[in-house]
Amino acid sequence: MKFFLDANMPKSSLKILENLGIESIHARNVGMGKALDIEIINYAIKNKCVLITKDLEFGNPNLFPLENVSGLIILRFPYYFTATQISEHLKIFFNSIELKELENSIITLKLGRFRIRRLI
Repeated sequence: MKFFLDANMPKSSLKILENLGIESIHARNVGMGKALDIEIINYAIKNKCVLITKDLEFGNPNLFPLENVSGLIILRFPYYFTATQISEHLKIFFNSIELKELENSIITLKLGRFRIRRLI
């Protein structure tokens, strides 16, 4: 399972995932730092990646049909969170869950809790 970090995610989060042995790529590393949301979701679909983002719009099926998405993790942290805080909470989350639970699911990640909704 691969993970694709949206351009709005701190690059330090990529390092956290790599340190956990999780295959991942950041949008800025593939020239998509200024890509439109539709381009981001299409990249994730094409490359069979679970998208990690702070954009709430990705959870709206009227804007982005999700039937072909491998998975989606939406971070709902306070707007003032630093890159370090975001990365630390991602690390806690990934250490508390089996990766296979993330496949074909939408995960909403908040402080100290998360919700999983299956896509299929």
